[in-house]
Amino acid sequence: MPSILNNVAALTATRQLGITSIGMKQTIERLTTGKRINHASDDAAGLANANAYLADSKVATERRKLATQDYYAAAADDGYLDEATNLIMRAMELAAGGNASASEMASVSTLAIAAAAKTSAATSVSAITDLTSASTALGVVNTARSAIAATMATALSNANLYGIEAEAKTAQMSNIMDADMGAEVVSLTKWQILSQSGTSALTNANQASQTVLGLLR
Repeated sequence: MPSILNNVAALTATRQLGITSIGMKQTIERLTTGKRINHASDDAAGLANANAYLADSKVATERRKLATQDYYAAAADDGYLDEATNLIMRAMELAAGGNASASEMASVSTLAIAAAAKTSAATSVSAITDLTSASTALGVVNTARSAIAATMATALSNANLYGIEAEAKTAQMSNIMDADMGAEVVSLTKWQILSQSGTSALTNANQASQTVLGLLR
């Protein structure tokens, strides 16, 4: 029934245009941010879960850095002991040859002791004066390097595990937070069409009231 007091059709069209406007704004925001959830109102439970995954990922990333640092620190210790091994071998050669001067043997021994002492555990090697003491020093270094090898293997494994954890948690967070860009483009097209048709419907609804006024002329 035509009416000039209440244009229900215009009110309906206006309400629907409001819904369309909000939907278009949300879609444009998702397209520009790349995120499906930009506000808690978009998906409060999803946002909470995504934040928990993100926190886990950040923790795992930091732990991976620490494990990697442990690996490199152990690798440095292994390098020091490798140099100590070379010096002990040289001392063995000198002792076996029987023609080394006391000063030369003392110099090699001092360098070997210093190289071993540079490790984080300050590996202690006794003075090398002959083959027996050289063999003892070599045994000490070999034992220390075995422990270092275990440390390096553990650190490297931990770094890999934390890296896997960080990757998995990031993927879980991304699955919740990231917008489906293809779907959002389709959604934007829908809102644009609805906006155009809604504007046209509102115009027609307003014209209906003008038609009623025409009947009074």
